[in-house]
Amino acid sequence: MTPRRVLSELESLAARVGISVRAEPFGRGVLEGRGGLCWVDGKPIVVMDDKLPVADRIAVLAGALSRFDLEAVHVAPLVRETIEATRAGAPRRKRRAEHPGLARTRPRR
Repeated sequence: MTPRRVLSELESLAARVGISVRAEPFGRGVLEGRGGLCWVDGKPIVVMDDKLPVADRIAVLAGALSRFDLEAVHVAPLVRETIEATRAGAPRRKRRAEHPGLARTRPRR
């Protein structure tokens, strides 16, 4: 499976489980980083820099999806392996339940 196909499968999976995926330009000095999972009005959204290469987009999206229970959802084996590899390699961070993800970032001055 090509990297673009893996990305397409991840985006499709996100849509099936109700996660919006957006690629937006991260303006210099406004937002830094690659992107990630955030919550807006109680709904999960993955936001990533639109200039990211496909491999980095896969990593951001797989990392976000790894935080959800996907056992009841059909996922192609390679896509599931990609998500599980991200889950296994990611250190678990303690989150503040009321403000998880990018929702608490602020522009740099």
